[in-house]
This record gives sequence, structure tokens and C-alpha cells, in this order.
Amino acid sequence: MMRKALFWTALVVAVVFAAGTGFAAPPDKVVFKAEKAKGPVAFDHKDHGAKVKECAACHHADKAGAEQKCSKCHGDKTDGKKLSLKEAFHAQCKDCHKKEKKGPEKCDGCHKK
Repeated sequence: MMRKALFWTALVVAVVFAAGTGFAAPPDKVVFKAEKAKGPVAFDHKDHGAKVKECAACHHADKAGAEQKCSKCHGDKTDGKKLSLKEAFHAQCKDCHKKEKKGPEKCDGCHKK
């Protein structure tokens, strides 16, 4: 009887600890490098996440909890099927800022030299 209780207790503890390690939180702030003519973009992931609520609004092709870098799918050049990384960022960010009537829409609003 005691061995059975110990087994179940150990199993519950293992499951609880394993569940907590499954998903790593994204960094609060991310800096995206850009062309030399434009400066990098400092992106506040935590702030945007609090406003948008749904990860899939930006991480459109990812499964919940498995967010990946945009560059995993979007490359330097358009391949005819997917936008390039630059095009994807501009479409995602500028379109959302226009739709919400909040946030910068011009280059120097995001790109800081």
C-alpha cells in the first residue's frame, strides 16, 4: 500500500514539474537588425503581447506554445509563395498599426539610427 502511494505521489510531482518546463517565455524586448540605411527596430514583445492577446495574430503559422522566429519561414528573398522577412515584418507591423490607428507607420517611427 505504501509503495503504491509513493509511486502515485512521485508521478504527480513529476508531471507537475514537467508541465512547467514545456514552454519558454519569449524575451520581453527584441532587437531586429535592418538594412544599413535604416536603423534596427527595438520591439517590445511584452507590451505588444499585452495589447494583442492572441499569439496567432502575429505568429500566424505557429502552433500554440511553439512560437518561432519569423526568419524560420521567411527568408531574405521572396520565393513566390512566402513574403521575404522584410516584407513580412512591414506587412504585419504597418498593417496592424494602420488598422488599430496606433503605433508608428513611417520608417523612423520604428527604425532608430
